[in-house]
Amino acid sequence: MGIKDSFMAANLATKLVFFIILLANVVNWIAFCTTSWHVSFFNYTGLWRYNTSPLDGTPDDEYIAIQAFSIFGFISLNVGFGLIVLYMFWGSCKGNSETNLAAAITLFVSAGSWLIAVAIFGAKFEGTERFGYSFALAVCALILALIGGIILIIGGRGNSSVSSK
Repeated sequence: MGIKDSFMAANLATKLVFFIILLANVVNWIAFCTTSWHVSFFNYTGLWRYNTSPLDGTPDDEYIAIQAFSIFGFISLNVGFGLIVLYMFWGSCKGNSETNLAAAITLFVSAGSWLIAVAIFGAKFEGTERFGYSFALAVCALILALIGGIILIIGGRGNSSVSSK
């Protein structure tokens, strides 16, 4: 069975989650890597850079927590997408309820981690200038991960029509 056949054999909820989490993963990468979390007149602040200065090793505990939870959110969303791909296409994982549950759990971990990172960042820069597109994309990633996890739990099962030859 090829990729096209595996995709066509998956149920509608799984196909929907695949595209939602694919979009979430693109948004996740952009939010994690860009420097527009907070934008002021002359400054751009991201997770890892402030203008042209690196922020790694910053002694600010709040910023360290933001970076840590962002890493957890970033990694778990990537792992969740990988598990969805396994659930749809890989022989022994295809239609496996344990793979489905693992994907849903990692998506919930991602959403929770991004939520904590965004909340701490929002509290840190409260009322000053404006939040940039990277911050908004992180919020989008957490919402999409949450939606994907819920759809996987509710309707992701039922790939039993897929045979594992």
